[in-house]
Amino acid sequence: MASGSFWDRINGFPAFQTSLLCIIRLGEPMVFTSIFAYIFFMIQDFKIAKTPAEIATYAGYLLASFAIFQFLFCVQYAQASTKFGRKPVLLFGVLGTGVSSLLFGFSQSFTMAMIARSMMGALNGNIAVLRVAIGEVAVEKRHESLAFSMLAMTWGVGSIIGPLIGSSRYLTRPKALNNLNILGYDAFVEKFPYALANIVLAGYLFTSFVLGLLFLEETSVDHKNRRDYGLELGDIILGKLFRKKMPTRPWTVLAQEQQLGSTTYSEACEDERNPLIPSNQVYSAVEDQDREGEDVEEDEVDEYNDPPLVSLRFGEAARRRYSSEQLGPVLSNDAKSFISTNLKQSFTKEVLTFPVIQTVTSNFLLCFHAILYSEFYPVLLASPYLAEQLKFPFVLTGGFEWNTQDIGHLLSTTGIMGTLTVLIVFPILDHHLKSITILRISFALVPLAYFVIPYILFATKYATVSLYAASLIQTILVSISFASLMILIHRASPKKHRPLINGANLSLNSLARGISPLLFGHFMTWCDERKAGEVPWIVLSIIALLCLIQSFTMKDYGEDEDEDGQEGVDGVIEA
Repeated sequence: MASGSFWDRINGFPAFQTSLLCIIRLGEPMVFTSIFAYIFFMIQDFKIAKTPAEIATYAGYLLASFAIFQFLFCVQYAQASTKFGRKPVLLFGVLGTGVSSLLFGFSQSFTMAMIARSMMGALNGNIAVLRVAIGEVAVEKRHESLAFSMLAMTWGVGSIIGPLIGSSRYLTRPKALNNLNILGYDAFVEKFPYALANIVLAGYLFTSFVLGLLFLEETSVDHKNRRDYGLELGDIILGKLFRKKMPTRPWTVLAQEQQLGSTTYSEACEDERNPLIPSNQVYSAVEDQDREGEDVEEDEVDEYNDPPLVSLRFGEAARRRYSSEQLGPVLSNDAKSFISTNLKQSFTKEVLTFPVIQTVTSNFLLCFHAILYSEFYPVLLASPYLAEQLKFPFVLTGGFEWNTQDIGHLLSTTGIMGTLTVLIVFPILDHHLKSITILRISFALVPLAYFVIPYILFATKYATVSLYAASLIQTILVSISFASLMILIHRASPKKHRPLINGANLSLNSLARGISPLLFGHFMTWCDERKAGEVPWIVLSIIALLCLIQSFTMKDYGEDEDEDGQEGVDGVIEA
């Protein structure tokens, strides 16, 4: 639960860098959700499904390919960000997603679409890195809720823009529909009905790549001092545009300090070749002592004239020589094995803590049912309406027979509400309630929304209003849930292991997004062929109910800084 007024929490907030990270993040949900509005028709155009019921199976394959390959590479991206820095990995992911999006848009077969979608997942592991980067930008706890809610908000914004692009009659057109008879344009869209939408998406991704290259700062402490030529060029551009002095970058300060240190070192070495006490002062002191009748031998005087026996240069060489690892104790193989085992046990104890396991498990379950809804709700909306085969309450088949424009409008409208909720409502809730309390409230109503959706087929008079209402409830509550879990995972993770934990967490999310469409695609086809279309949605509501039950085994994890400045979870607050 946050403390302090709203203005206190936004005072000093790193808005520019957080906004850049959100711009980079926005590309993935735009690409991911744009396909929802037309996936039914795309698979139909490929002529690979023998019946409309089989389209759900092939949709599951296509949607799962992205997530599976993202799962396979997500942890590697997190590890690469630790080794090379956050910025290079983020830029690589954005560029790879843009290229893959173009390939997907020009696909003319299901196989080509699968390859392009798989490439898109393999080349994009940004979300794990972005979560770490947001935590490194918003270093003060009072800024956490706003920073993480902004990052979560980008999914909602992408969920608005993506379906709008995917459902546009000017950018996406199923074959034999919406003939505009525009020379050139019409022929292009007829041959590549889904290319223009993906060209627009790729254009955004390439733009965000340029913005990140020029203006995004490296957030990793280990790589902040590395010279960034892109950022230097961005500073020049901003300086020319706004006529203001840009901040001095860390590598410039470091270079100046090294140059100053080198000059001081050279002067020190030169000084060490001279006597510490000038010889005229020495002889003067000797003469004074002679006057007092004290004899001073010549060799004693020579001590003052001789240069020091050990200079700074010699001392530095000696330090390097005798601090060499080769001079350390030689360990036997048994000793090395013992130390390696202890390190692994210590690592497991530090990373796989109970708070980490609980929060990551909850996030996995949430992702599992949320992605199933996002991917198969549009399929249900686009499926043909078979009124004569419906019989309440257990005989359900088909769907609502909506077109791409209607589907895109619904997804965009509910996406707007979800975004506004995360941006405006969530920070207020986080100010007054504990994160775990917000999570439980959100989890409580989602199962009901899933249960009701298939039965709206029997309420044709109120179908549109009911579908919008169910979608609004699901989108708003799931958006709040994700924002709450992002904070809980961040606080539950030891600081030095956050990149790994976030990578593993996002990798598990990708696994959920991969296996859930594969399993449910076949399951929905099987149920629809047996006129039991309500069963998958009942199963979905049961999974959401498990999320609620599991949340009562969790606690609200608090984060403190220890004396060494290492953030860690020092305990838990009973919810």
